[in-house]
Amino acid sequence: MKKTVLSLIGVVAAASTVCFYYPTTSDAPAIQVPSQQDTKVDTYSSRDTFDYFLSGLGEADLETLKTHFSNYNAGQPDAYQLDNDLFERFIQYRAALSNLSPDNQHPLNTESLQRLNDQVMQIQSAFFSSEEQQRLFSEENIQRQLALRQLELKEHIINQDDYYHAWEQEITTLPPEMQQSYRNAAVLSQLQATNALDEQERYLKQQELVGAQAADRLVTLRKARADFQTKLEYYFQQRDAIFADNQLTKDDMQTALDELRQTSFSAGQIRRVQALESIRDNQSLVQNQ
Repeated sequence: MKKTVLSLIGVVAAASTVCFYYPTTSDAPAIQVPSQQDTKVDTYSSRDTFDYFLSGLGEADLETLKTHFSNYNAGQPDAYQLDNDLFERFIQYRAALSNLSPDNQHPLNTESLQRLNDQVMQIQSAFFSSEEQQRLFSEENIQRQLALRQLELKEHIINQDDYYHAWEQEITTLPPEMQQSYRNAAVLSQLQATNALDEQERYLKQQELVGAQAADRLVTLRKARADFQTKLEYYFQQRDAIFADNQLTKDDMQTALDELRQTSFSAGQIRRVQALESIRDNQSLVQNQ
């Protein structure tokens, strides 16, 4: 539960940017674990660099990762070197987060998440100055506060249109670079909510959300999915009948299945159908055990 909650609210965000890797000479100090060999150190921010090196935990122990960071840092021009003490405190901070004990209440509510958020902020203050907190955790702290506000709105606003309007107001308070991603997520959530409507109401609502052309494409997509599902159900019925025919040899069954796939689906759909067959067969096997 602890890991689930911490992941849910974005307390510990470890991200690394995969870029082209430039090979080093064989006598160069090690700075990477094996899985990082085809990547370049993420230097977008000091936080990203810290996360890059700590993402190797599991492939190497912590002391090795510290050495990798030190080797990398020592090879940078003085103006670009990072604070070794800050990196050490960042490691201690992450260790302190792992000792948090979030409420075991499910589903989580605003009160329990607010208590957890307060604990996180207290730990940040214990290890970092206000300026360091802003530099290292600004975006994730905003995201966590926004997640709390979204949950609060959902708990207190019943009407969906009122909720979306209030949520849009919250999004406008974000830095410009964060607003678009949240708006995209909000539109996706509203589109998903239209699934409970009848076809005409769904189309009108989707047209309002994304425009006429996109709404038309969604209609086409729904029809294609429905057609595929109808074909798939019929295909599985015929497939079961082939397997139940004791007069067919194994080779005959395989030939019949190949012909059935080719006559039922396009070439681009066959691989997907075979994957669904495998899933269905595995489920059947589990149920019969």
